[in-house]
Order: sequence, then C-alpha cells, then structure tokens
Amino acid sequence: MSAPEWVTLGESEEVVWSGSPSLLLATGSLVGGLVVAVVGIAAYALLPTDFVYRDLAWLLLPIGMVLMAAAYLRHRSTRYVITTNEVYRKTGLFSRQVTSLRLDRIQNTSFEQSLFERVLSFGDVHVDTAGTGGTEITFEGVSNPQQVSGLLTEQLDRVSARTAGHR
Repeated sequence: MSAPEWVTLGESEEVVWSGSPSLLLATGSLVGGLVVAVVGIAAYALLPTDFVYRDLAWLLLPIGMVLMAAAYLRHRSTRYVITTNEVYRKTGLFSRQVTSLRLDRIQNTSFEQSLFERVLSFGDVHVDTAGTGGTEITFEGVSNPQQVSGLLTEQLDRVSARTAGHR
C-alpha cells in the first residue's frame, strides 16, 4: 500500500492501513442539503407566478447544493493512516493539519460504537499517549473500528517486541 503524499515514510516503514470517515457520517448533512434544494424547486414550481417571492425560492437550490458539497468535502478532507512506526490523522482541504504519533509513545487504544454505528459497522478508534489527559488522535467514523483497533494493537505489539529486543 502506497503512502499519501502528506506521510513521510522512514527507512523500512510501510503503510499497513489507511482510511477515512464513513460517508454515513455525512448523511445527515447531505440529506439536509438535498431537502433544502428540493424545497426550493418545489416552492418555485408550486407558488403562483404572480407571488412576489417566488423567484427567491430558486436561491434554495444553490444553498442546498453548497450544503451538500460542504458535507462531502469535509468527509473527503479527513484521512487516517497507520504505518509500521506511526499513526497519522490529516484534516483540511485548502489548509492542512497533520497529526502524527510514534507507535512507541502510544499507551492505550480503544474503539467505541453506538448501537446505530454497530448496525452499520462503523465507529471511532481512540489513540492515547502516556502523560496526556485525553485522547491524542481519534479516527472518527471508520469502517470496522474493531478491525482497525486490532491492526493498531498488532503494530504496537511489534514495536514493543522490537524495543524489548534492543534492551
């Protein structure tokens, strides 16, 4: 698996998993934007032609489209990567923020799913480091969070074994 351009791999480092939030997370905003657009079209079609504000109904169409585009772009601008040495989270489309943690600094990992998320097979994976009060990185809304958490645990075990072997 190749690394995204915003991830710098070290010598013999490999990408073991990459993903993004499930599109299901954006569903509410996508549906909301669609409803706004459809209401605009319907209002224009159904209002009497002599109604003063009829033409304003058309404004709901681009507003709805902008809402849908924003939801989709928010979804597309968040990416997660697990390598053999680090964990990465990237956000932003025009400006970019990349957070990375070395695996040897990670203290705990966990995942959580609501009932709704369990049924649809997505959820959050939390990554905690020693000495911090909370979660350092959260992979929000990833598909199969139990599998992603397990894969991360495997990489942590490998790093621990390598570190123990060098002592």
